[in-house]
Amino acid sequence: MIDKNKVYSKLKGLSSRELSDLENLPKIKSLSPFSGKEAYKNVSWVLQDIIYGSVLGDGHLQKQYAGGDARIRLEHGEAQEDYLKWKVSILKLFFGGEAKHRIRDSRPGFNIDKKLSGFFTYTSPVNFIITDIYYDLFKQKEDGRYKVNLRLKWLNRFTALGLMIWYLDDAHLHTRDREICISVHSLGEGNILKLRKYLKSAWDLDCRIEMTKIRGTYCARLRFSTNQSKKFIRIIMPVVPRECKSMLYKLCMVYKQHEPQQRWISDLIEFSQFTENEIAEFYRNKITDKLFVKCFPNVKLLFIC
Repeated sequence: MIDKNKVYSKLKGLSSRELSDLENLPKIKSLSPFSGKEAYKNVSWVLQDIIYGSVLGDGHLQKQYAGGDARIRLEHGEAQEDYLKWKVSILKLFFGGEAKHRIRDSRPGFNIDKKLSGFFTYTSPVNFIITDIYYDLFKQKEDGRYKVNLRLKWLNRFTALGLMIWYLDDAHLHTRDREICISVHSLGEGNILKLRKYLKSAWDLDCRIEMTKIRGTYCARLRFSTNQSKKFIRIIMPVVPRECKSMLYKLCMVYKQHEPQQRWISDLIEFSQFTENEIAEFYRNKITDKLFVKCFPNVKLLFIC
């Protein structure tokens, strides 16, 4: 019989040796007194946040059969390769496995003019740690299937890292009105109301629930005003890893006026992990040459030909 305490201790040993950099990540806590608390014996809060955030976002916890252990599955497009591989670099230290590149037909059901799309995926080996988390996050319904069950018990453990992963996975930052929208249609009405309440109580973030029609089906999403969107991004800005350059666009607000644009760029340079050159590279084709020179006086010669 497996001694779970010994295995947890071994994992803690791995984290102290190989995850030392993770423990130095900015641990930005919410207003909840439970924020950042480790709920599972000797499991890093970093791993906890990655799994929690992924479950709210694009990740999945899966069980192949009753009584068996669970695994975590992640998938992102080729454009987000660096983001997925950053998550995998942490998960594999606990569970093993590697990211894999795959190709699939993006037009299922069609035999002609097929378009192939590439994506990266990670499926961990089954592990009892993931199983423990699975039963914490999911609840069995009447039909026998398990569904995500949002409870303050685990939402309140989130730090900004978990919030960041949920945002990078599922959020869209509208360029025109600088408002964040996050799809939540798969959660169900009760869970959506709990999530909105949590965001307000733990992070002082206000949002509204709106329904939008996508391919003939009405889907729910959370929408944040411009000011609330700026507050949201400022919370997660310091913890977005520099390795995830493909996700920089989700931090970048675009203005036509110099003053608000300069203020936002200054915040990015000061509080994010990205360099001024990397930020300038994103904005080069998003704002006018005149505004670019004003906002990036130190790097203008690198980008203006």
